[in-house]
Amino acid sequence: MKKFLILILSVLFSFAFAQELTDIIAPFYSYDMDAQHYNGTFPYDYPLRASTLPSGNPLGAAVGQATVATGQMIPEYTNNPANIAMTKYSSIQVNGLFGSHTGVNSNSLGGINYMVSVPVYSGSMSYAAGVTRINDYNLYYQNDDIIQRSKGGLYNWHFGGAMEVQKDIYLGAEVSLLTGKRNNDINYKDPLSTVDGYIEDNTYFGATAKLGMTYHVLPVLNLGVSLDLPSVLDVDYSIRNYYSSGGGSVNYDIRTPAVYRAGFALTLKLVDLYYSYDYTNWQDLSIKSNELLQSAVDEINREVLNNFSVVGAHHIGMAFHVPLLPLHLYLGYQYLPDAYQGLNAFSLANLVPNELSDRFRSSFSWGASFFLKQGISISASFETFHKFYDDVREKQTNANLSLGYFF
Repeated sequence: MKKFLILILSVLFSFAFAQELTDIIAPFYSYDMDAQHYNGTFPYDYPLRASTLPSGNPLGAAVGQATVATGQMIPEYTNNPANIAMTKYSSIQVNGLFGSHTGVNSNSLGGINYMVSVPVYSGSMSYAAGVTRINDYNLYYQNDDIIQRSKGGLYNWHFGGAMEVQKDIYLGAEVSLLTGKRNNDINYKDPLSTVDGYIEDNTYFGATAKLGMTYHVLPVLNLGVSLDLPSVLDVDYSIRNYYSSGGGSVNYDIRTPAVYRAGFALTLKLVDLYYSYDYTNWQDLSIKSNELLQSAVDEINREVLNNFSVVGAHHIGMAFHVPLLPLHLYLGYQYLPDAYQGLNAFSLANLVPNELSDRFRSSFSWGASFFLKQGISISASFETFHKFYDDVREKQTNANLSLGYFF
């Protein structure tokens, strides 16, 4: 009977898969499904959790990713490719990423980035290349019915350039390849269940690009804007029963919405202040596939329109320059609302989610950098995310350590 059920699931899989929003948005955005969004397409149901913890370089993480206009103050790969033209020296950085989510610890390569400043007749020109782990998928979840363990990450392999096109006006562009994996192990605890559990494997490969401008409008003020162009991500998905080598698999493409960013950086003698605002219309998310029925593709695209909305994220950061020492201290805060409709209001009176209706993530971060002799720099950031799930507020943590050489 169990083998017959697995066979039926395999057949149904190829026709009915991709009815759930959680699979579509999971590579890019943390999205916790409540009861009305549990998988009802297949003969089995489970409340699959999708969680992606954004990561990056340590100084950007330390100031809450408020890096649209940081320019020369944050000498690393940031959200705005134009910023690298404001850095007058070359550098190599190696990062390590250390995370923890509900008892699951994950250690990985955070990235390797190289920036080079090229001498030109006037103005400045710089290039940057490297790889950065931009999303971390590790989590553990358990309730009365299931145990879910997820692992994996999404890497951005990028190459960009920027130049000063006019005095104090910098333009930049970047192209990227996206690669990664996200794996789920779902174990049923119900002894009466006909299936003990499933293993899901997702493999990602895609491309994206960025454009940006930074304007050094005053000696103490930078203004910046950038555009993350829509990404196209190819997904190979497979699912199998614990005791079966067979199962179902499918391939489909996800097209993500564009991200518009704007912000400023105020640079005073001892303190720098940073702010960035991100605008994303998640209703522009869509999929297509040659392996799925067109009715299945149309259904998930309608679900996107019916459930997702515009998201406005706030990023606030501060840097403190310790007098007489090559030491810099950083603080940051991020307000990251849920893409689900009607749950994206911003209130300074509630910076941390307190109940299920507060469907947003808040991130508090701090960090430091210290320049040693001969241009060697040590940087570190520590970040705590707050989010709500199953009436419980969860805390996820990231530590990002970097060793850089500037020349």
